Amino acid sequence: MRAQVGNEITLKAFKDGQVRFPDGTLIAAIRWTRVLSEVNDKVLDGAFPGAQSFVVASPVNIQVMVKDSKKYAATGGWGFADFRDGKPGDKALHETCFPCHVPAKDRDYVFTHCAP
Repeated sequence: MRAQVGNEITLKAFKDGQVRFPDGTLIAAIRWTRVLSEVNDKVLDGAFPGAQSFVVASPVNIQVMVKDSKKYAATGGWGFADFRDGKPGDKALHETCFPCHVPAKDRDYVFTHCAP
């Protein structure tokens, strides 16, 4: 299960349809494992036989992007971080972030979209 969240600067940029995000933009992707929910499945079974539902289980990681065009000029203006169990990943892990975002260069290296 995943959730992408952002600060007010991020939300305003998405709502305004900006292609380039301003400095101060912060985007976090929060990930959890998921488990089947037998309780929910029992409720769903009447209307949707065989349906399966899931609920959030243990946290996996939090990935963060922060926009600072001067500090992170070498990586498109974005700084990246990954946290597991509240501890930051090592430098080698963080160095894999920017190359993964290069395909989204036309969207300022951001994959996610704001829900309408």
